[in-house]
Amino acid sequence: MKVNARTEQLITRLRGVVWEESLVHNGSRIALMREYLRRSALWAQALDRADAWPFFDIAAAAGRGALLDEAFLDSVLDGLEGRGLRPLDPRIIRYMLDFTALPARPQDPPDPFEPLLMVHERGGSFSRAAGSIRIGVGDGVPARSPERYARLAPAEDLGPAALDALDRSWEERRAGASRRVREADQRS
Repeated sequence: MKVNARTEQLITRLRGVVWEESLVHNGSRIALMREYLRRSALWAQALDRADAWPFFDIAAAAGRGALLDEAFLDSVLDGLEGRGLRPLDPRIIRYMLDFTALPARPQDPPDPFEPLLMVHERGGSFSRAAGSIRIGVGDGVPARSPERYARLAPAEDLGPAALDALDRSWEERRAGASRRVREADQRS
């Protein structure tokens, strides 16, 4: 199957992901997930699909055709088999791939899947549990209503330096919290 450059770039990036979860970049991964949820909420509103939010096939909901065929999608997923994908990952990867085939229009909301792909690139997979999206052990992002996320301001900077700064700040807060717990234990 002939695919466009966006699809080829996505496949290359997906092949580079280490799918086993790493906690090193949790601060930036949480911020990136929030940005995905915001962008996905904008698409859900634009397509009247709030019922499908937060993870849904935006390209199919847009109904503009150009979706990739199943055999091609299966071949991409087969190439990622045995690399640590979680149960939700193949479905999301299909949504990402279909989105790359969607003809862009100026009035469309921003690409929702770029920050989600970056979540994967900066530390592997994530999971859903009890109304939240789990990033690492014990960290999560509430999966509130799409209306609430659609009202959030966009992320100012998703560049590597800004994301690394978020990670440093996150680690400093975590270290401070651990220190306070140890001090409280010592006083008890």
